[in-house]
Amino acid sequence: MAFIKNSIKINLIVKSSIHIDFVWSTQKGFSSLYPLYKMALLRGWKTNIYKVKKISFLNYKLIKSLSKTIIIAYDQPLYRLRKSGWNGQHIYIEHGLGAIKYYTYKYNFFHESALLFYPGPVFKRKMHAINPNFKNGLLGGYPKLDNLINKKFDKLKIIKELKLNQNEPIVLFAPSWGGKYNKNSGIWNIECLNNIKNLIAIPHTQDYRYAKKLNATIPSKEDGINPYLQICDIIISDVSSVLAEACILNKPVIQLKLTNYPGCFPEKDRRKKNIYLKNELIKIEEKKADLNKRPFKIAYLDEDWIMGEVTVPEKIQETIKKALSEVNKFKKQRAYWAEQSCYKCDGKSSLRIAKMIEHYHLTGERMQIGSLN
Repeated sequence: MAFIKNSIKINLIVKSSIHIDFVWSTQKGFSSLYPLYKMALLRGWKTNIYKVKKISFLNYKLIKSLSKTIIIAYDQPLYRLRKSGWNGQHIYIEHGLGAIKYYTYKYNFFHESALLFYPGPVFKRKMHAINPNFKNGLLGGYPKLDNLINKKFDKLKIIKELKLNQNEPIVLFAPSWGGKYNKNSGIWNIECLNNIKNLIAIPHTQDYRYAKKLNATIPSKEDGINPYLQICDIIISDVSSVLAEACILNKPVIQLKLTNYPGCFPEKDRRKKNIYLKNELIKIEEKKADLNKRPFKIAYLDEDWIMGEVTVPEKIQETIKKALSEVNKFKKQRAYWAEQSCYKCDGKSSLRIAKMIEHYHLTGERMQIGSLN
């Protein structure tokens, strides 16, 4: 008994010596990091979660107390901190499960990560296609999904709040971003769903500014879209990672075939700096992209991200009826992309990643952890 108590005491001392902070600058960045941050607190880390300001001098006070190692879900906080004078290492946690997009592993900061956590195997394949020599990546899952898997939301309460009909199928429309740049992208496609009953529309965090105008719902900061994913019967989206999240719940999805998708080839990247990929490879990908023939081809891989019915906005009503009448039609595809998008997906992603970070911090070794008992 004394040995066990001493072991626990030593373990707590070791964990309390871990000083690693979390930094964010966007709502989605915060949401992606917060579950892991809570796990870090539970495990006794010395840690805080900070918002990094856009103006450099506003971060000067922060960098005086900031840890030498930080955890990020986007690169902007990292660049802002560097500009303010901070000089440390970073650990990267992915902010979504949308493997289709071109920006995943395109920029230098990914390859400079002391540790990078792949949400699932398809992300690891993407990294290998871009940088086969990268050795700092581990499979971790997606911490944001722990809440979706482990927490049960009150369906009737949500139905009442949103004035839905509990006897009718609930349709969730949750598109990717892009509304700021194109009226044919993101939440603006809600117009094709005007006549759909029992509809919940959740914009991407970047498009929250249009929510009121389009009668869309802004979810809570902590739970995000998870309650609506859990209670709905079918999910409609474009290239949002919500499609992969729906697959994890084994719910039927509809993928909208559009003329363009934000963050997907052949769209030109607005960012011109800190790019790891050679321009020749980018040009090849842009040239190969054919949204007519392969609208959901994954960037840098010869794979198609399809897990449900594909339709144009004009045919959405009939496609909803079809998908709901044949819910098992894409069951195998959903199971495949659930496994490929989120490693293990057992509701323990935060714990798994925390343990791998602890091991790296204490030993310098990047050790893959699989199942947790």
